This record gives sequence, C-alpha cells and structure tokens, in this order.
Amino acid sequence: MRAKNISRTKTAIAATALVLLASPALGQQLGQNAKGPVDIAADELVANNNECSSTWRGNVEALQDTARLRSDVLIAIMQKAGSNPGKPGGGCGDLTRMEAKGNVYYVTPQQRVRGDNAVYDAAGETLTITGDVIAVQGQNVLRGGRMVVNTRTGEGQMESAGKGRNRPNRVRGVFYPQQQQASAPAARSR
Repeated sequence: MRAKNISRTKTAIAATALVLLASPALGQQLGQNAKGPVDIAADELVANNNECSSTWRGNVEALQDTARLRSDVLIAIMQKAGSNPGKPGGGCGDLTRMEAKGNVYYVTPQQRVRGDNAVYDAAGETLTITGDVIAVQGQNVLRGGRMVVNTRTGEGQMESAGKGRNRPNRVRGVFYPQQQQASAPAARSR
C-alpha cells in the first residue's frame, strides 16, 4: 500500500511540475482568447514608428481575457514594413518580440509566475523569464534562475546557476498531493 501511495505522489509531482512549466504563457496572446483585444496601460508610452517599437513605462499592465502581465517597462517590437509579405503599404506589422523588464508578473487563473525580466520571441514561440523566478500553482511552488517555455508545445525547463548537491540557488520545487491542495484556501493573486 505504501509503495502505491509513493508512486501516486511521484506521478502527481511530475504532473504538477509539467503544468507549472507548460501552462499557456505570454505567447502571441496573453490570454486564452487569442482574438480578444490586448489592453495595455502604463504611466508613459514612447512610440518609435521608424523602429516599429513602443516602450511602455511605469506600472505597466497588459491584459487579455483573464491573463495579466505586469512589469516596470514593456517594450513591444513589430515587423517593419516590407518584411511582412502580404501587408501592403508602410508601417509596422505583427509582433515579433516583447521584453518585460523589472518586477515581472504573469498571472492567469491557474498560475502566477514572477521574475526580474521576461522576453517573448514570436518566431521561436518561446517565453524566457529570468532572475529570481518563482512559479506558483495552488500550493505548489517551483523556483529557479531561468524558466524557458515553448508556448506552442508547452515544453519547458527551469534552470539555475547552482550545480551540485548542497549548493545554493539550485532549481527547487515543493509539490503537495491534490487532496491537500483541494482543502487549502485559494491563493490570492498579486
């Protein structure tokens, strides 16, 4: 009986770690409704049409559907005219990259991820969060120095600078069995 419970716990831990790493992240969409508008608010906006970039500064918050991305600075970079076949005229095209800098929080109804900086690469379909990365889902917590998620496949990995047993700053996860999570009060998002 004990071996069966240990096996069930290991399976739950592995599944939770995968969910924390694979949950939909920033992607070309912030929320699950990809066709919904992205609402960005900040204290200041500086747009550079020649470079097809916009820099949002001060208490930046980008919302789409039920997802929220917060940071001190958010830089959005779009394709330049001519590099976007099928789009006539000048101007800027689709989003190619987003950079969130300082006090980054990505929050969905299922999880919260915090880091110092984040970069979304649309072509590579990856979200990279760096710094003191903390991913929380329910009571489960995963920590590391760098989290990379493929937003198309959901595959991800957490890395750290600490290597070897008893070294500081190693990747660390704390996972609770589902029956304990169900009885715990809901965590409040930041």
